Amino acid sequence: MPELAVSLSPTSCQTYRRHRTRGWGACVWIGSGLITVASERPTDTPTGADLPAGDVAAFEAVIGVHFDDPALLHAALTHPSFANEHPEDPAPTNERLEFLGDAILGAIVAEELYARFPQVQEGRLTEWRSALVCGPTLSRVAVDVLDLGPWLRLGRGEEQTGGREREGNLERAYEAIVGAVYLDRGLATAGEFVRRTLGDEFEALARDPGVLNPKGTLQQIAQEHLGRPEYRLVGQSGPEHDREFTVEVYLQGEALGRGQAGTKQEAEKNAARQALPKVRARLRELGDAPAGIEQPGAGEHGTAGGTAVPGSGS
Repeated sequence: MPELAVSLSPTSCQTYRRHRTRGWGACVWIGSGLITVASERPTDTPTGADLPAGDVAAFEAVIGVHFDDPALLHAALTHPSFANEHPEDPAPTNERLEFLGDAILGAIVAEELYARFPQVQEGRLTEWRSALVCGPTLSRVAVDVLDLGPWLRLGRGEEQTGGREREGNLERAYEAIVGAVYLDRGLATAGEFVRRTLGDEFEALARDPGVLNPKGTLQQIAQEHLGRPEYRLVGQSGPEHDREFTVEVYLQGEALGRGQAGTKQEAEKNAARQALPKVRARLRELGDAPAGIEQPGAGEHGTAGGTAVPGSGS
C-alpha cells in the first residue's frame, strides 16, 4: 500500500476540499480528530476474482454504483466465516474495507450534518453523527434500503445461526461497501452513495430530532395519557460473542413496537422507534398530539427544521 500523508494542521479541511472531487484523498475522523489522508489509489486491492457477471451487474443495480473492479464488491460482501471455510476463494474478507469505510462514512456524515444544520452546535452534531453511523442505523439501512442480507457471503455455521439478519454483519457489510465505492470510484461517488442510502435518516432527523433518542421521546409524549412504556426482552439468538436481542415495548398492555440489535439497549431503542408513529397516531385520535417535542435547555444546542431538540439520553 502506498505511504499515507497524514496532516493534523489547520489546513486539513482545505486539503479535504481539494481532494473531494478527484484523486484518492479523504478527510476522516479518527477518535475525535479530523485528519487528512491523501494517497494514490491503493494497489493491494483484489483483482481478477472469478465473479459471475450477472451477479455483479445485479448488485451494482441494487447499490446504484458501477465498479471498474468488481472484485472489490466481492470482498465487501465476504464475511470472515466464508473465508475460513473457503481458503481457495480469491476474495479477502470485508474487514479491511470495513475499517476504511467506517472512516470515510464518518467524514461524509459529518459534512452533511454541518451543511444541513448550520445553527446546531458541535456537541449536538457529534451526538447526531454517532447515532447515524451506529450499528442499529446502518443495519436498518442495509435491510430497508439495500436488502443486503441475501447478498452476504457467509460460512455454513454463520448461515445456520441467522447471520443474514444479524445486525453486526449487516452494519459491517454496509461500511465495507462504502470503502469499496471509495476505492473504486473516489470520494465524491462514495458521498453520493452515503447521502442516497442514508437520505431517509437525514430527512427524519430534519423533521424530528427525537428519532435519534426514541426511548426518551416515546416516554415524553406517551406518559401523560398512555402511561410509562414497558420494555420486555422476548428473544435472543446468535453465538455468545455476537448475540442479537429482541425487545418489545408495551403501552397499556399492548405491544406497539419490536426491535432487534446487538445489545438490549439498542434493541429497546429500535422498539421505541417503531412504536413512535403508532403512539403519535393514537394521541392525534385523542386530540392531544404534540406539535413538537420541546425540552428545557434545547435552545443552547440549536434547533433543526423548526423543531426543538429533545435530550439525548437513552
